[in-house]
Amino acid sequence: MVKVKLTNIRHLQSEWRALFFVPFLFTALSALATESDIRDPQEYFFIQSFGDLPEELQKARKQGKQGLLLLFEAEDCRYCLAMHKRVLSQKQVQDWYRQRFVGIAVDIHGDVEIEDFDGITLPSKVFAEHRRVFMTPVLSFIDLNGNEIYRHLGMVKSPEEFLLMGEYIAEEHYFDTEFKVFAKRKGVENNADTLVTPIQKSSQ
Repeated sequence: MVKVKLTNIRHLQSEWRALFFVPFLFTALSALATESDIRDPQEYFFIQSFGDLPEELQKARKQGKQGLLLLFEAEDCRYCLAMHKRVLSQKQVQDWYRQRFVGIAVDIHGDVEIEDFDGITLPSKVFAEHRRVFMTPVLSFIDLNGNEIYRHLGMVKSPEEFLLMGEYIAEEHYFDTEFKVFAKRKGVENNADTLVTPIQKSSQ
């Protein structure tokens, strides 16, 4: 019969604890690193606007930005919520866009008054109709002259796709290339495990 010393048992217990603790610690640190890259879009992506778009455009011009980005959304829109959670909450997305664009959220069912670039002031729900927006989400890129230069219908499905869209706008590829063509050249394809809006389904 082999006798095992108590000190050896304690040593083995310590080794087993280490084997279980180290992977757990690594997983916890990885989770913390991921969580640190997630921030509230209302605070870090959008500005707190009073609805004066000409004034916001003037500020964007003074700050050396390329224009405005209007996100038309609705409270009960699951695609909007998914985009907030998956894309607009990402630190890299927030930092990149806030450096180049002024992001403004527009509730297509809301009553907040918005002054358009033509001087007309309307409740946001009427403003959306005035801008011919009848679905959500819709992204509208506005240049420094107040002109819409690009409109994206439906949800952007990933941070990578949204950053690619920003590159597409910032480098003015929209003049001669469709975004789908530009994205395909960059290797971005539709992903089956992400939400796809009806308008995107019909275009595939």
